[in-house]
Amino acid sequence: MSAKISKAAILSIDPNTADAELLNKYLKDIGFKFDFIHATTMKAGLDIIDKRPIDLAFLELNLPDVQGFKAINTFMEASPNVPLVVVSSLNNEIIINQSVKAGVQDYLLKGQFDSKTLCRTTWFSLQRFKVQYKLEETARELEAFKKRFLEAQKMARFGTWEMDVVTNEMTWAEEVYRIFNIQQGSVNTTLSEYLRFVHFDDRGIVEAFFEEAGRDGSLHSVEHRITTDGLNARHVLVQAMVKIEEAGQRVMLMGSIWDITERKTSERLLLEKAINSQTASIQEEVLADLGFQIRTPLSSIVNLLFLLGNTETSSQQEMLVNNLKISISDLSMSVNNLLNFSLMVTDAVKVEEEDISLLEFLNGAVNVVKIKAETAKLKLKFIPGDKLPEKITADPRKITQIIYNLIEFALRQSEEGESITVKANCLPNDDRLELELHILNSHKQLNAKELQEVNNSEAIVKETLSNSGAELAPKKKLMGVAISNKLIKSLDGTLMFRNLSPAGSEILVKLPVSPSKQVKYKVGDAPSAPMRLLLVEDHFLNQLATKRVLTSWSDLVTVDIAENGQLGYEAVEANNYDLVLMDIQMPVMNGIESAKKIREFSKVPIIALTANSTKQEQDKCLEIGMNDYLSKPFKPLELYERIMTVLSMEN
Repeated sequence: MSAKISKAAILSIDPNTADAELLNKYLKDIGFKFDFIHATTMKAGLDIIDKRPIDLAFLELNLPDVQGFKAINTFMEASPNVPLVVVSSLNNEIIINQSVKAGVQDYLLKGQFDSKTLCRTTWFSLQRFKVQYKLEETARELEAFKKRFLEAQKMARFGTWEMDVVTNEMTWAEEVYRIFNIQQGSVNTTLSEYLRFVHFDDRGIVEAFFEEAGRDGSLHSVEHRITTDGLNARHVLVQAMVKIEEAGQRVMLMGSIWDITERKTSERLLLEKAINSQTASIQEEVLADLGFQIRTPLSSIVNLLFLLGNTETSSQQEMLVNNLKISISDLSMSVNNLLNFSLMVTDAVKVEEEDISLLEFLNGAVNVVKIKAETAKLKLKFIPGDKLPEKITADPRKITQIIYNLIEFALRQSEEGESITVKANCLPNDDRLELELHILNSHKQLNAKELQEVNNSEAIVKETLSNSGAELAPKKKLMGVAISNKLIKSLDGTLMFRNLSPAGSEILVKLPVSPSKQVKYKVGDAPSAPMRLLLVEDHFLNQLATKRVLTSWSDLVTVDIAENGQLGYEAVEANNYDLVLMDIQMPVMNGIESAKKIREFSKVPIIALTANSTKQEQDKCLEIGMNDYLSKPFKPLELYERIMTVLSMEN
């Protein structure tokens, strides 16, 4: 099949036909692929642009219908999306400078350039304008977002404040007075005055919040209740961070306060509505979209952190990068818990199995919560069994959430100085394996009431959610346990809490898993021959990060990029690739349609990369002929392994 070569459409607006033909000749001499169109007046040139797309325009400033710098203004006002190069006999330094400031890509003087100069100008003008347009588009999106954010602040009852850490004197914005329902200037704004409005039951945590926030430079937050008019209780979210002013002479606590009473009420009403209605399919669609919107930027962050970790860094920077990686993993777990909150109001739980490198997986899952343990001055140890298989087939996301939630529960039940030990074993069970996880506290035992609650957490939380008048807060500590319990049941496993004799307690999880049947490459394997990959991805940061991750893997790897499925299909049609990495949700043509068209003429291996992690989408990708499926955010080493495995199956 012959390759399709896209040509650039180049317009010359010049009354001198001989000069236009010279441009045409120069471009042909250097082998540039293009369609050349000539107009002798500004009006004729703009009429052409109205009728067909133009990639680059060359403009003479001495035209019959407009002259000088006015010609540039006329063109750019009418066609701001067409990059412009001036090719003129007008050698005026002032006009040249004004042209560059106005956005002209280059200014060439007739008779003073050759074909090579014209080639460089043409290529750089096309590329530079594309980058400029992308940046301007991003800036417009950010400005629109900023405007929406500011409008939302006005409606959200969001106020700011600051406090001198030494004197405890505070300055409140006007909105803070409105939140407390008092007139501006009617009280002395100090920490003591602020605490006077805090609900009596919450004063302890608020005092602790201000004390902790004043110690370091990190961001602190707390939710608490305030009492207005001595009677009405409202909910607020308060955040604060230390800032040093006036050359270190003044230490300030900068903060915000947000009245979230309506949000709290809305959350309860929405929860009641979700429980009392049969809208499981709509709920699933909304949560899937939420997951996609969150996981797409998370994927970029994970890849960029991987690249940052591979650069030369100081020991302190390396520690910060590692902590940031753990925080990102922690965020991912929190997002998954948020999305799986729907598990408590629906019976639909989908199991999505894949091959897992077991020891690496367990180490990563435990490390997610290690930083929390260290912050709480607790010890967290992981002891893997001697006979753990290298790989198993299971649902990694659900198992990770189970480990995260149960270890976090164990940490909350422990006191400073105590230790938590996580042990893992994998035992044969008929034709399958049974993964055992033991989470041990050698000091703490649960009383009879606590044992009853944790072993019946799912029923207790469901009953709380089903009672429209019940408060969720008293059962909040059981939510993670309840989600874990439901996930374990969906995997046909068991969960047990028990006290040990003579001291300590244990959380025991048993999960049936399968031995891995796929032949996989090891994590350290890299290509031994040149490998040409095509990345089909519309997200700019994902393009940058994923390409850098792949090219840093091996010098033998080269990566081309297509910004949508249509361009991806055309690139495969025109070139020979060893493998295609295909995003699913893209403009113009999505990944599913692109893969279908590719399969009409090519068997090139295709791996789907998508932030919309659902079993239905995975099945759809495999049904149309894709070779594998990887959910964002993924670890770079996992991507390497998938690529090598798919290619090994093709050979």
